[in-house]
Amino acid sequence: MTDITPEIPNPLLDAIRQLRSICQDPGEMTSAIDCGSVARITVHITNINSSLLESSRDHANASKRLNDFATTLIRMARKTAPPDGSLASRMLLVAASLRGASAELADSGKKTGGLAPVQAE
Repeated sequence: MTDITPEIPNPLLDAIRQLRSICQDPGEMTSAIDCGSVARITVHITNINSSLLESSRDHANASKRLNDFATTLIRMARKTAPPDGSLASRMLLVAASLRGASAELADSGKKTGGLAPVQAE
């Protein structure tokens, strides 16, 4: 009999995928600066994800950074043009996911289950 452990979803991987999707259509963003910022945030989250998998240290820093990125995305979502509520909604969902991961890291002080590395693009 094989014991199969269900895979735990990784909120950082989901956030990375969503942010990359948003960046693939720069016309959706309110300015080129916002698209560049989202791309840089994506790289940082990718690096945080890899760091969390490699070490159980620095979770407090990772938690703070993820919360900071969530706040930045919320600000960007508020700046989107009113007709594009879907972009704002997507950014707010990513921000909520990052805040959840941040809280989980802050509460646990150990590796978050299900985190898997992803390649930076």
